[in-house]
Amino acid sequence: MIKFYLVGTVPVRIEKRADGTTVVQAFNVQLGRLENNSRYYTMIRRDDTGLVKVISAAEFDAHVDALRLKAS
Repeated sequence: MIKFYLVGTVPVRIEKRADGTTVVQAFNVQLGRLENNSRYYTMIRRDDTGLVKVISAAEFDAHVDALRLKAS
């Protein structure tokens, strides 16, 4: 199962795999790509900042594309 979030301005993808592992990827603007970053998992689960928004795959892709353009 894959879920997509926006944490502030950072698009985050969380994939829960059949083997029980969870992969958290967030867009790193400095690198211009997605990278594994588990700190967002806690932020999303707690959502005590009010910055977490559930988004669709299309919205996720659009945010990633926009950030990639900005990074280049």
